[in-house]
Amino acid sequence: MDTAAVAEEKDRAFMEQLDAVRPVEAVAAVALEFRGKIPMAVATGSHRELAERTLELIGMAGWFDTLVCAEDVINPKPAPDIFLEAARRLGVEPERCCVYEDADLGILGARRAGMDVVDVR
Repeated sequence: MDTAAVAEEKDRAFMEQLDAVRPVEAVAAVALEFRGKIPMAVATGSHRELAERTLELIGMAGWFDTLVCAEDVINPKPAPDIFLEAARRLGVEPERCCVYEDADLGILGARRAGMDVVDVR
């Protein structure tokens, strides 16, 4: 299986359904409450274009100090790389980070990074 081709097809299918995307209300409420008060990042396995368009669509563009995407790290989730890169960019030690995650691989990756995790499913 060509994993790059599968990922590209997944992104293309997601883009076609982008207008149906809604924020996870509890997570959006936390982000709104702490916006500008504490360092916050989005660490996503999506590509930058898709992540930026999604944040714009749900009204959360500009809420975060950094956006770390698939192309920013070598190893995808469940490797801890994307979470560690987000912490590095924020200037925050990983053990002081809390990750809000909606997938098993992300939860595992955040734990491997030494971060607290909230399963938002």
